[in-house]
Amino acid sequence: MKTRMTLINIVFLLSMGSICQAAQETKKGKLEADANAMPVIKYLWYGFELLDIRRGIEGKISVDLTTTVQSKNIWHGFDLSSDHGIVMPAVGVTLGDTGFSGKYIHAYPTAGHIDETFETIYALFYTGAFLKDTPYVTNYTANYFYYGFPRIDGAKSDSQEVGITFAWPKLLGDSGLVPNYYFGTLWMTRSNTNLKESEGFIHVFGLAYDLNAPDFWAVGKGQTFRLSGDITYNDGFGFGASHDWSHVVLGASTNFGRGNLTITPFVNYQISMDESVNNENELWCGVNATYRF
Repeated sequence: MKTRMTLINIVFLLSMGSICQAAQETKKGKLEADANAMPVIKYLWYGFELLDIRRGIEGKISVDLTTTVQSKNIWHGFDLSSDHGIVMPAVGVTLGDTGFSGKYIHAYPTAGHIDETFETIYALFYTGAFLKDTPYVTNYTANYFYYGFPRIDGAKSDSQEVGITFAWPKLLGDSGLVPNYYFGTLWMTRSNTNLKESEGFIHVFGLAYDLNAPDFWAVGKGQTFRLSGDITYNDGFGFGASHDWSHVVLGASTNFGRGNLTITPFVNYQISMDESVNNENELWCGVNATYRF
């Protein structure tokens, strides 16, 4: 098992390196890069809170080192670690203005059955936009996740997820509200898996709003808070889930930045509606620290 995971890690890192080299050879200005046109796209369901997935600027390749600490490990409504926390160090690469980026993540539970819930995640993204000069401008991010789990009871439980997020920053005019939608599908990597009846689809309908507090600090400095809410229809996605509206997530976050370092605390509350996904409401908080260079 260790040999296989080592080979996967090497292949992934080499592929990221080859893409970086190809991106460096891309002529500057060939693709349009507008960081302000790409609002934050948040992956609320698994450790990607507040990690901006957006195009780079001026063809530059950037690397980010990130650590996310959460009081619970909530993934698409499921509590994966039975109310225990999780630590998720990651390294990411954004390939300039090509729209491509990737992340390599480890997930370490703070307690519980650590050997059975430790996880390695490979994530690839492509971000773009269309209808840019209209009120219907649509920002999108396509994603691929490979979830590498340890061997449990002699069976390998790796799985994969492919999805796409759409966001419409001007659809509701100057209200500041940004509707968004995520569609994803999950399948098992191997036939001899412990995750039976986990393959399916998921639909997440969300709304985000940036609340500006102009005099938040005593010195009169403003602060922006991202408020968000979404509702999920689970169509058999993960761990024997039924086909129903499964949960609602309400969230709030804000950023504190100095130089290349950004620290983002966040809090989320989940209203669970389908016991096949979660039989109790969930409240969890955390902090994300990202250094980009």
